[in-house]
Amino acid sequence: MKTRLAIAVAAITTGLLGAVSIAQSPAPAVKLTTVAYRVHKQQAMVDFYTEAFGARFRVVDTGGIRSQFGDVAGLTLKFVPIRDAADFENFPVHQLGFQVADVDRVIAIALKHGGRVQHKPARENDRVHASVRDPDGNTIELYSEK
Repeated sequence: MKTRLAIAVAAITTGLLGAVSIAQSPAPAVKLTTVAYRVHKQQAMVDFYTEAFGARFRVVDTGGIRSQFGDVAGLTLKFVPIRDAADFENFPVHQLGFQVADVDRVIAIALKHGGRVQHKPARENDRVHASVRDPDGNTIELYSEK
């Protein structure tokens, strides 16, 4: 009996009996394809995202509202205008993050179009991180390898 118990203990501690595994199904294939913004300064938003990130916008009728949809590296940004003061009262704020070639350049473009610096560039090792507010006040994180 002691021998069997010793063998069982040895087998368990060395993993010979195998670990109990929990079956996990593979993660579903998910790809973010669109982000919708309710915008107050639509033209400034279009100008900023076009110049800073190379977005290509087109006008889209969204239920009688003249919206702008822009493509950025396979992601569609949907800028839907806020219609009145009631829409603006609980205005949502969104945050995106972009890998860019030059963080300082994007900051300058944000300032040019009515945005502002949220966090000045911080350099750590070979990476630069900063954040700006776009013309409507949404925070954008900026990253680059330097």
